[in-house]
Amino acid sequence: MRIYRPESAEEAVKLRHEIEGSAYLAGGTEVMRLGSSLAGCEAVIDINGLPLSGIREEDGRIVIGALTTLEEIRNSLLVPEFIRQSAYADASLQLRNAATIGGNFALRRNDGYMVPAILASEAVLSIMCSKGLKEKSAAEYFGKKECRALVLSFSIDKDRTGRYERIARSSHSHAAVTAAKSNGVYAYAVSGSGIAFGDEDSWKDIQYADDLTGSADYKRYLASVIFRG
Repeated sequence: MRIYRPESAEEAVKLRHEIEGSAYLAGGTEVMRLGSSLAGCEAVIDINGLPLSGIREEDGRIVIGALTTLEEIRNSLLVPEFIRQSAYADASLQLRNAATIGGNFALRRNDGYMVPAILASEAVLSIMCSKGLKEKSAAEYFGKKECRALVLSFSIDKDRTGRYERIARSSHSHAAVTAAKSNGVYAYAVSGSGIAFGDEDSWKDIQYADDLTGSADYKRYLASVIFRG
């Protein structure tokens, strides 16, 4: 495996477009994971040297750098509570100290921790793409199946409130269903099945499948009742 260390976000994106089979390297929890779709990549673009971490308040919004770890988010009183809860859903302190919000969202994994909360929060992403710096809504960014742009930060209304739920056999098990809702926006992530967001019934758009977390019927039921009560 070849490792590249760009000196800027622009250089990182340029390398990502030029090198087939490459991937960005941040916390490394996905690239190094057994069975990961990225485990066989020929080259990684190490972005840890770029100034993309930290949490700050700016014009009534909370800006979270893409390299900010889940543990840093969990401990920040600036971050809306339901976003902090989603970061804490990863029960392993070791992983929370390595995994980043940018990687967690950009991977679009349906067993991820923070994806539903970020989508429900209607976060605005600052990204660097081949055409320069742009801003996109979380929904717009997520709608692209493949995106070689580099996420730089997430901006969320500081007063945003919401609810985050996760159903799993244990705190250390992969979740069968993870979901969040905020200001009428709902987002659902179902293990082995998919991710949907929009109104309260958007869980119906998921194609449910059996896996180790449960049967398709079981997970469909969980998604349908996760916000009841």
